[in-house]
Amino acid sequence: MGIYMLTVWYPPDKAPDMAKLYLKQPRETPFVTKWRVFNAAGGLNGIKQYHLIYTERGKMEEAGGELNKYFMPFLNIEGFRYLIEPLMGVSDGYALLGMKWD
Repeated sequence: MGIYMLTVWYPPDKAPDMAKLYLKQPRETPFVTKWRVFNAAGGLNGIKQYHLIYTERGKMEEAGGELNKYFMPFLNIEGFRYLIEPLMGVSDGYALLGMKWD
């Protein structure tokens, strides 16, 4: 299983446009097993969302491509931007150092 953290920013006045577009998007995405979204105030950057996205084991790259396709229509909304970051669990990071996290 892989995990992506996707961060989205958009201006507050674009919230209705964002909501309408989210409703048009598919509810399931290939290679994604779980998708959780959290909203927050983004300060000067407007509205901020955090997406935690869990992928099928061994399918990180494919899932990343599908996520980029999913968000392509949002690029037409003025002020929208996003960042996709692959995450690594602490125990996996320790394993890279030849150590064990208990």
